[in-house]
Amino acid sequence: MTLSLYVHIPFCASRCPYCDFATAPATSPLRAHYLGALRTELAREGAALGRPRIATAFFGGGTPSLLEPGEIAALSGTIRDAFDFAPEEVTFEANPATLDRARLRAWRALGATRISLGAQSFSARALAALGRTHTAEDIAPAIAAARSVGLAVNLDLIFGRPGETEAEWRADLGAAIALEPDHLSAYPLELALEPEEAVANWAGGGWPTLERWRSVASAAQPDEDAIADRYELAGELLGAAGYRHYEIANWARPGQECRHNLVYWRNGQWLGAGCGAHSHLSGIRSHQPASLLAYLARIEGGEGRITDDGADPAVDTAILALRLAEGLDLDAYGARFGPAARARVDRALSPLEGTGMLERRGGSVALTERARFVANEVFVRLMPD
Repeated sequence: MTLSLYVHIPFCASRCPYCDFATAPATSPLRAHYLGALRTELAREGAALGRPRIATAFFGGGTPSLLEPGEIAALSGTIRDAFDFAPEEVTFEANPATLDRARLRAWRALGATRISLGAQSFSARALAALGRTHTAEDIAPAIAAARSVGLAVNLDLIFGRPGETEAEWRADLGAAIALEPDHLSAYPLELALEPEEAVANWAGGGWPTLERWRSVASAAQPDEDAIADRYELAGELLGAAGYRHYEIANWARPGQECRHNLVYWRNGQWLGAGCGAHSHLSGIRSHQPASLLAYLARIEGGEGRITDDGADPAVDTAILALRLAEGLDLDAYGARFGPAARARVDRALSPLEGTGMLERRGGSVALTERARFVANEVFVRLMPD
């Protein structure tokens, strides 16, 4: 068996108030306990799956770059014992302010080939508005440090921020392009107003404080038309700079696409370990709880992942494929899921023919550049009645 591996490191120096991922304070008294449970989970899963070969790996968070070199080495040892670990790509996420040479060397010893830096913006005003702890001045040195040890670089950017102007976003894109990263991800700021499980990992005001911040921030965001214009501008400037828009929110220089994330979008097989991590194995989706205490209780109790009820592999595959520039191969899709599933996709997409939202290439269908920003409106059509 060959699969991809996702490992969740929840620890952060502080909580970004817009973030929906499973995070926890870097100074948490549960940190060592969590890392021990994570190694237990990895060892258990590797044994249960017959020590599968790992094709790609991704260490996300949280802020994996906050781990100490000894913590990284211990995690590496467990992974190498539990899996046939010789992946073609290994990515870890980092805050631009939390890199040092000892940590970079430890990640490289683990096998890292790629770093994803949470730049978000080059504007001091925007970083403050987002509650980020790094400064714009941290970004270029972090890229240089990563490159000095041979890592490819992705930059994450966020647009549609509170108080953002078109000029500010244009400047962000220009600054990012000038640093010549191998890959760029650009996401519109989405502010969920429903309570989340990971709030329990943080002391303080809890959900009411986050809800107030998000409500105020949401009211200060650009309107939908302006956000759509930001997205279009990203496509124009990044395309002109030689980046290929290969997925709704991702651009890459030729050959620098994130191979691990392509496994997700092609609905391949991956194991997710750690709190809040999701897995997709043998057509079954599952996850771990986002709460540290709930996660620790499951691991110590010998319980497996929580199965996601109601997941439809055929629907998931169609939606994920349409996120990609390569689109959905209808012939392969029909062969995998049967003629009824293919007919359902054809019926769902037929009203969009002639609207400029779909592109047909042989037996494949893809969203046009124009359609990508409103992709969710297309995806809804693919959901079962």
